[in-house]
Amino acid sequence: MDIRVEGITHVALELSSPTRTERYLRDVFGLQLLRQGYLRGEYVRVMGSPHHQRQNPGFLILYNRPFIARGRLRYLAFGVRGGVDAAVVELRRRGYQVDGEDIVVAPGEFRIKIDSFTDPRPYPQNDPSTKMVDSPVDPNLPCLWREIHHVAPDVPAHEPLLHWLTDTFGLDLHKVHDRRGENIQSVRYTDGKKDPIGRRPGPLPQFLRPGIARTELNHIAFDTADAIGAISVVESRGAKVDLPQDAMIHGPEEVWYQIDSRDTPFPVDHAANPTGVTLMPYHVS
Repeated sequence: MDIRVEGITHVALELSSPTRTERYLRDVFGLQLLRQGYLRGEYVRVMGSPHHQRQNPGFLILYNRPFIARGRLRYLAFGVRGGVDAAVVELRRRGYQVDGEDIVVAPGEFRIKIDSFTDPRPYPQNDPSTKMVDSPVDPNLPCLWREIHHVAPDVPAHEPLLHWLTDTFGLDLHKVHDRRGENIQSVRYTDGKKDPIGRRPGPLPQFLRPGIARTELNHIAFDTADAIGAISVVESRGAKVDLPQDAMIHGPEEVWYQIDSRDTPFPVDHAANPTGVTLMPYHVS
């Protein structure tokens, strides 16, 4: 059985102050607190758009980790075609260790949860350590977020994770490029859908950081309906968009967010995606 990744359903972050990040995400992007409570004994806050279904697509789970110096990635969740149960059974058949939360560990201690856009697992039933409640939302609050476009990790070496993603999920198209001095590599599907400027967006563009002990978070990219328009909205709400660094926004606890769009990506001559960037051609690894 092939396990096909359809996108990223959610990202779990560990933060010293989840409430500060919650306020920031609301004020800058229009995300709202969708639910909160105890999940397997840990208090969490779930942020997302009130204009989409509450579970999928796209949300953030904020875990409390007092006194950590910066926000860090706990795990990210891949939405896979065919359902969670079938994918987990197949992974275990192949010899992968998948824990009780459907998480498999990739090279660099990178934790990936198996999830589904259409049929996610419900919260644990009859578990006294899990009690989640929905929060009231304001349907009139403008929200830039549509879904998670991609998550970019910092990796100590490219090849181990790239090969693992190919072997595990069949991501077979290897892209390498040097962007403003950054060595970035990624894998995606050869038959993946192209966006209006010809890209086949991959879920995990990886930034090379030799010497780090484990995979860490570089940034989270939000999919917006209007990438260029979103810049004006974000800056009108008091946040600075760093155009020379690919429309990045520096959030609390050293977590960086990026504006992107599947439907209206930045054109190549836009300041967030200028000409002159050295791109190496696609090749199949």
